[in-house]
Amino acid sequence: MAKLFSYGKVDVEIFTIEIPEWGVWNLPVKDREQLKTIILQQLPEDQPLKLVDLLLKLKISPQKLLGALQSLASAHLLKVARLKSNPEAAEEVWLARNEVPEAKLAMVGPGAWSYNPQQLAVRQKYLATLHTTAAGEAEPERQHQEQQRLKEQLAWQEKVLAELFKDGQAMTREELEHALGGPILPKVKTPVLRLISGRYALADSPAAWQDAADYVTKKGPLSYDEFARKFRIHGGLLANIRSGKEITPFVVLPNGYITTSETDAGKAELAKRRIRARLKDKLAQIYRDHPFFTLGQIIEDSEQREEATQIIKADGAYRVNINGVGLWTSPYPHDPRFIAQELKRLTGQHLEAGQGAEVVPLTWLASHSMTVSEAADKLRLGEDDILNLCELDELSSFRLDGNRRLWRDEVREIKYRPDLHKTVKRATKLNTLEAADLLGTTPERVRRLVREGYLNAVGEIETEGGRMGILVRRGDVQAIKERFPGIEHEWSLAARQQRRESTSAQRKEKLPSGKKRPRRAVTAPPPVPGPVQLDDFQEQAVKAALAGKNVLVAAPTGTGKTVIAERLIEAVMARGKAAVYTSPLKALSNQKFVDFRNVFGHDMVGLVTGDISINPYAPLLIMTTEIFRNRCFSEPKGLDDVACVVFDEIHYLDDPDRGTAWEESIIFAPPHVKFLGLSATVPNIQEIADWMAEVRGEPVEVVVERNRAVPLAINWLTSEGAILDEDEAREYIEEAVKRRVEERRAERQAAREDEFARRGRRWGKHGTHRSRKSINSH
Repeated sequence: MAKLFSYGKVDVEIFTIEIPEWGVWNLPVKDREQLKTIILQQLPEDQPLKLVDLLLKLKISPQKLLGALQSLASAHLLKVARLKSNPEAAEEVWLARNEVPEAKLAMVGPGAWSYNPQQLAVRQKYLATLHTTAAGEAEPERQHQEQQRLKEQLAWQEKVLAELFKDGQAMTREELEHALGGPILPKVKTPVLRLISGRYALADSPAAWQDAADYVTKKGPLSYDEFARKFRIHGGLLANIRSGKEITPFVVLPNGYITTSETDAGKAELAKRRIRARLKDKLAQIYRDHPFFTLGQIIEDSEQREEATQIIKADGAYRVNINGVGLWTSPYPHDPRFIAQELKRLTGQHLEAGQGAEVVPLTWLASHSMTVSEAADKLRLGEDDILNLCELDELSSFRLDGNRRLWRDEVREIKYRPDLHKTVKRATKLNTLEAADLLGTTPERVRRLVREGYLNAVGEIETEGGRMGILVRRGDVQAIKERFPGIEHEWSLAARQQRRESTSAQRKEKLPSGKKRPRRAVTAPPPVPGPVQLDDFQEQAVKAALAGKNVLVAAPTGTGKTVIAERLIEAVMARGKAAVYTSPLKALSNQKFVDFRNVFGHDMVGLVTGDISINPYAPLLIMTTEIFRNRCFSEPKGLDDVACVVFDEIHYLDDPDRGTAWEESIIFAPPHVKFLGLSATVPNIQEIADWMAEVRGEPVEVVVERNRAVPLAINWLTSEGAILDEDEAREYIEEAVKRRVEERRAERQAAREDEFARRGRRWGKHGTHRSRKSINSH
């Protein structure tokens, strides 16, 4: 059978065989390797042994024994010598383990010790008849007595070891062997191990634990699996750490790694724990005194904000935002009247609260409010209608742990308002097409009403073409419906005036008859471009990408981020691998498809979007990020040849609706795929890089360029197509306003003159006839 025996930090697998009653000649073994293990066990560690004595001790067939001995000698595990103890004696074969000192070998007799298997050539017939000799018959008794002596010595050593190590301290090897009268026997059950310092101690003793702590301090934090594999003999220590109980000086880090209080990581963790303990004490006092509180009442340093937030959430407190004031709720119960009083003092929200038992503020808020869906069911409206009423301040709401809730009393009051459904209808949001139908005009004119401030935009909606359309309120559209004909009349007058001015300007610019225009100047052809000289940030990004690193690049628009992607893709395809270029929009994907085909050739580039698939097996595929995310889930095997993925506009990672496509692509892409992220608007690029490094398990190179190669200039474009600077634009606007005022004054004067003329004509036609009538005739 096999038994695992631990000695120090070495585990030895020992084969022991149940030997039957003496007299059985052949010892049952399964194979030669097992027999070789038995032979090495039976050979003394510090002195030679006769081949004859080994044969009598093992009681095994000479042929099998000699074969195993020859194998051990060939492997340099066994030394052999043919010696004569005296001149008259016959030659004898002696065996010794390779670690037996030379002095011990010389004591046996003169001769050459070697690893030559031929030294074992002896008369097998002679060896086979040894069990019939007197020495062979006496061997069982001798071995029995030897085993008895060994048992007594083992028991005595175990007793001495228990007495020596009862205080848990360590001893040197000399002290230990002096107390035992020699080395520790291999079969001693007391788990004595050799420490890193060279001293000896019991497993799971304080000295052994301190030795393990010294090792961890030197090597750095270890994962629990590494720690357990290294110190599995310390069962008590592992059990305590596994159950969450720390043994001084060991420290368990938040990520599960184990270190000591002497390392930098351990000191930082203990400092955090001290801060956490102080925060918990302070929070406990605030929980008792205040139903609502802010972080400013707790933290003294902004670095403690994250730690305090984690503690507050773990304690059962919730974030609430009422009337624009952000608060945390206490997890402790308070008097309802005190809760209402504090709520009014902090936020101005007044709620009635009668006398009653103490209640947790969160429960009190929940009892005085309802969710949007509950309010919709109570008012028999849609959830969108409830949200529209909140936007119009017809209903006030607050945020509780990120979820919108409405006050129960206000919902009850508005339910019985006679104009509720009219109010809901006025609050409904319409797109430009619906608003145009209501006004009897076109969507473009509705957008013009929004641009000129006649209507307020209340949101956006994505149209079928992928564009973002605006939303307006139905009530605002109905309110402007009566004024809209007048607004259209003003637009038509302004358009006529603009046409008159444009025609007049064209006449002034017309050249005199008979005079020819000058010939257009012939410009010289542009110079032939030379090799592209990369900027420093481009070289840094290309070098990191070609080195097989994940790279994030943040550079202003127009600085040449696409060049980095081109160099990386060119190197990947040169190695016979494939690359993927993702973009957030189909239009941008189509544009990049055309650009890359001009760079790499038509056969090397493919396009895969939701509705188009062109050359889908090309080494460079252009696709939207959602398509790549779907392939990571449905066809991971198809990405085996993909070496890199370029994420254009990676700042979409922060988009609340579509950002998950970028997150899932980074998380679930195969491990061999490298990333290149490009963007011009990433203020927290280092934070994104740290997150990517955490989920991908490898560092991310960050390249930031702040110099704008194409400077931004703000200009104004007139309706005639002229480009103006700020001063010119201000003059243009002032002149346009003056001109518009004069035009409206002239229009009103012309309208009054037309009205007077119309009245005069009517009076001239009927005035005489009317004057002849008698007043009394009426």
